Order: sequence, then C-alpha cells, then structure tokens
Amino acid sequence: MNRRSISLLLLLLLVVNLTACAGKREMDELGIVGLTAVDWDPKQQKYEIMVQVIVPSRAGGGMGGSNIQLWNATATGKTLMRASKNLRSRVSKKLVWFHSNLIIIGEQAAKKGLKDIIDFFARNKEIRYNSWVLISEYPIRETLESNPRFEGSLPSEIQGLIENNKTDWSESYSINLKDMLIRLADDDFDEITGRLTNHRPQLAPEGTYEQLDLVKDVPVDLRDVIALSGAAVLKDGKLKGWLDRVESKGYLFIADEIEGGAIVEYSKEKEKFSAEILSNKSKLKPEFKNGKVSFKLEVKTDVAITEAITKLDLTKSEDIELLQKDLAKEVKKYIETTLKTAQQEYNADIFGYGNAIYRSYPKKWEEIKDDWDQIFPTVVTDIKVEIIVKRLGMISQPITKPQ
Repeated sequence: MNRRSISLLLLLLLVVNLTACAGKREMDELGIVGLTAVDWDPKQQKYEIMVQVIVPSRAGGGMGGSNIQLWNATATGKTLMRASKNLRSRVSKKLVWFHSNLIIIGEQAAKKGLKDIIDFFARNKEIRYNSWVLISEYPIRETLESNPRFEGSLPSEIQGLIENNKTDWSESYSINLKDMLIRLADDDFDEITGRLTNHRPQLAPEGTYEQLDLVKDVPVDLRDVIALSGAAVLKDGKLKGWLDRVESKGYLFIADEIEGGAIVEYSKEKEKFSAEILSNKSKLKPEFKNGKVSFKLEVKTDVAITEAITKLDLTKSEDIELLQKDLAKEVKKYIETTLKTAQQEYNADIFGYGNAIYRSYPKKWEEIKDDWDQIFPTVVTDIKVEIIVKRLGMISQPITKPQ
C-alpha cells in the first residue's frame, strides 16, 4: 500500500471517529418523547399538551454506559400549535418523536372533539401514523403520573397492555392514528378506541382476593396504576360515553376483530364453564325488505374448554352439543348488549353498518344516508352464533361436580 492510500485511509478513519463523537454529543441534547397527551381546560379555554420524555445522559462515555431519566413536561395554549411551541420554552432539550407511538387524549378534550387534535398530529412529519390513540377517563396529569407496575416506563407499560389485549384478553379495542384519521373523514363510521383508567391495586380487578400486602409499604400517592379497560365511544369525533369490558367484547365479535385468547364464560344453575377462543369469523350483511334495512350477523367461533364444573359427560357428542349451544347463547348476549348500548344510548354507528350498506347497496345508501341518525337506532340485527368445541383440555371429564 503506497503512502497516498495510507493517508486516505487515515483521513476516512478520522472522519468516522468525528462523526461518532458528534452523534454522542447530539444524543445528550435530545429529549426522546415516549408518549404525548392532550387535554382541554374548559375554564381557561385552552389546550394542554403533556409529554413524557426519556433523556439519555452520559455515564462513562457513549451510549453503552447511559443512565435513563424520565420526566413530564407540560404547557398550555389557545391552539394545539401554540401549546406545542410553549412547551419548547420549558424544555432545554430538543424534543424528538421518532420513538413515540402513543397519543393519549383526556376526557374533556375528547368531549370537545378529536378532529382538531387528530388533524394536528396527522400533519406533523415526526408523528408516526401507527401511534396508538387512547382516551383517558381521567385528566392527563393524573394519567401520566400513574406508576408503571411491571415495566420501566409508562409508555412501555401501556404498550404491553395493548398487545396483551389483542392476543390474550380481548376486552378493549384500540386503533392507531391512521385508522382514526380514516374514521373521522368517513361519514359511514363513528369512532371507537381504547379507554385508559387508573386504579389502586389493593384488590384484584375482579375483587376476588386481597392484595394489600403488595402495596402496604407503598405511599398512598404512588399506588395508582394504569389499566386498559373497555372502550371509548365517539360520534362525529366527540366522546359520547364508554363501553365496559363485556360490551367491548361484544363489539369485537360484531366487528370481526377477535384475534383469540378471549374467554367466554357462563353459569347455569350450579354448573360453570369457561372457554378460550381459538379462532373467530364474523360476517355482517345488510338486507332491504319493504324499503326497510336490517342486518344479518353470523358468528362462527372455535373454542377450547378451560374450566368445567358439570354433570355433563364431555366425551358424548350430545352433551358437547348442549355445551356449544349454551356458550353460543352467552356470546349472543354480549352482542345484544353492545348493540343496545350503541344504538339506544349513544346512537353511534361504531360497527360500520352505514359503510356495509354503502358497499353492498350504494344507491340505497345515497337515499338514506342523510337520515341515518334516525334510522340506525331502529335497525334490527338477526344474530346467529355457532360455537364449536375443538379442545377439551388435557382431561376430558370434569373433576368437580356441581354440589
């Protein structure tokens, strides 16, 4: 290798080294936003923006020896843009959103309306379109001051709750920024997304056993933890109310959003059963008869029996058929409860009935879409649920008999 080649190689190594050092210095100057929250103060008529920021700080040189700091920053303004700019006056770091995938909206802001908020985020080039949009039952200050119970940060805790719900629980429903933007722009749909709430875990969520020992040494003001439970129902972008966990499960059946893991439970006299959903397929179809629209909903679900206290002989096909019918009745109750709440209490077409009519009967939809708010609460849905028991578990016969 000649002297010129050696000099060029040394120059390249020097440039790479300088670039790496500049990158380290730049990381020290960043405030990495983990989540962004928005609320509305009706008294001051101002928006509040709050961010939870991750600040990497050097400890021993480079990112390999970094310590992580977490803190909340907040600012207000007459508009979201003004609140966002005012936030910069209170933060010495350069805020970046490339790692953020959570947008939390407080109850007051949701009641005022999501359209301006979603428009603001959708126009920002740093905001990821796959960011989850959630509605908090409480003011955002209370939500962001909740403590992560199992993760190192609140954003990681909430992300874990969303993932667990999709695959193992199915009693809430969350959508991302892109899908919320589409729904807000579509007159054929009303909106739904996950509800965040706080609770103190002295008792288990189901209240079945005491957990006082777990929190006895924790200060009272640090006992609130975050939970994802049920869903928020919106109409024309404004919060109308909430679905509880059973109603949220009913919504997932109607909208064909069950991914598995959900539990169907029922009790009959002294008999008790629970079954885990393995797969589900729902089909929603509009029909017109004598000028009136109605819907047919067909639900086909495969389940595995996870608990059985019964006198039934689960090795006999006739007893399995009885069990399947009872489980199907329970799923039908979930669906009926959800439809009643959405139609009679909120008059919010979160299921996309209007969109289904538009796709199947576009001319009919043009005739009735202006009166859809009056028609939707009166629409009758014929529900057919088929449950198929695919697995009985590791044992076929129940150990416990009804007393």
